[in-house]
Amino acid sequence: MGTVETYRQLEASLGDDWQLSPSKHSRVGMLKEILNWIGHPERRLSVIHIVGSNGKGSTGVMLSKILTTAGYRVGHFSTPAILSDREVVTINGQMISEADVMFHYKRIMIEIKNHGGDEKTLTKFELWTLIALCHFAKQEVQFAIIEAGLGGTGDATNVVEKPLVVAITKISDDHSTMLGHDIIKIAENVAGAIKPGSLVVNYPGQDVAVFNILRDKAKTVGAVWNPYPKPQITLIRSSPKGLVVNADQLEGLKLSLTGAYQANNLSTVLQVVTILKNKRIALSDVTVAEALAHVKITGRMEYDSENNILYDGAHNPHGITSLVAAIRSWHLPFKPIVILGLIKGKNHMDMLDELLPYVSTVIAVTPDAKNAMSADELAANIVMMSNVDVEIADDSTAAISLARQVRESSKALIVVTGSFYTLRAIEREEKI
Repeated sequence: MGTVETYRQLEASLGDDWQLSPSKHSRVGMLKEILNWIGHPERRLSVIHIVGSNGKGSTGVMLSKILTTAGYRVGHFSTPAILSDREVVTINGQMISEADVMFHYKRIMIEIKNHGGDEKTLTKFELWTLIALCHFAKQEVQFAIIEAGLGGTGDATNVVEKPLVVAITKISDDHSTMLGHDIIKIAENVAGAIKPGSLVVNYPGQDVAVFNILRDKAKTVGAVWNPYPKPQITLIRSSPKGLVVNADQLEGLKLSLTGAYQANNLSTVLQVVTILKNKRIALSDVTVAEALAHVKITGRMEYDSENNILYDGAHNPHGITSLVAAIRSWHLPFKPIVILGLIKGKNHMDMLDELLPYVSTVIAVTPDAKNAMSADELAANIVMMSNVDVEIADDSTAAISLARQVRESSKALIVVTGSFYTLRAIEREEKI
């Protein structure tokens, strides 16, 4: 890779692969050294570090919306991107500018080259993690919500040494080939994000063995397990437009994120809110309710009511299970038409087992990723497993056209899912 002078050159040189390569050795120490060279920007941030397998994006965006609505300046780092890499670094919902990306990139790269490295020293995820920390510190955000990419111990975001809160989402066997071959090993890896003095919040539906590992880790390192009661949440209504729940004193609370499983993510969020309130952070119930009624996440159970399309980046069996549970709870008049693209190595057979009984037609696409499963291979797997109608789309335009044809005589919901890279392949600017 030659000298990068413009943002467009940088984006092209980094490619589309946000995945981390398996490594026997953590690179967090190296990243901390780089942060030392540039003045430890991460130490000037009040960080809410979100780790886990599923629900990090939902948890992060709800917290960001609540704090922003309350008037705070909030940085949010969340991967992967869907349409533009700059989506992963936002302040109060606004993407980082191309100029700011290049400012931080050049500053980081000068120090790396001064110490014998080059443009290939960092992975894409590592680079954007450092850019986010530098940008948030320079812009003097009051809170920085940092979502881990993979696990905890060796994840680039684990450079944060003193997070204010560590929020742990649902831990599943996603990335088992990279983090360990059972959920216990994965939990031990995620637990590496728990730091001395931090307050730890845990997803309410965690596996018991996972829960014990996390709590033991907190006790061992001197972290504080959330001392406050978890909110009592009752689901009142679920539809593609969102949820209505009772959450302690917040009765009839509207959450504009859809999928009943979001009630558990909401519990995690409200636990963090309680902790912040007890740290004298001003967060009124009215503010919380207002924020949750208007929160949106690109590509995560994102419903386009005008066109009756659901975009969801479910990328592992747990994510697909949650998607299917939502679809079943809505009692739709027709089985959905699914535009599906999968990534290799993601337990795709389990995902298909879960999904296929509840759809009428699958339009197979090839996700926009280096390790994508081809549409032909996906279609062949589906044909072997079920009697579901399968079509193969050569590109996003073809997928959209096929979806139009299939649902022409019905009002069936169209679901685009399987990976965030699938959402990228289906160009979001186009409307069905």
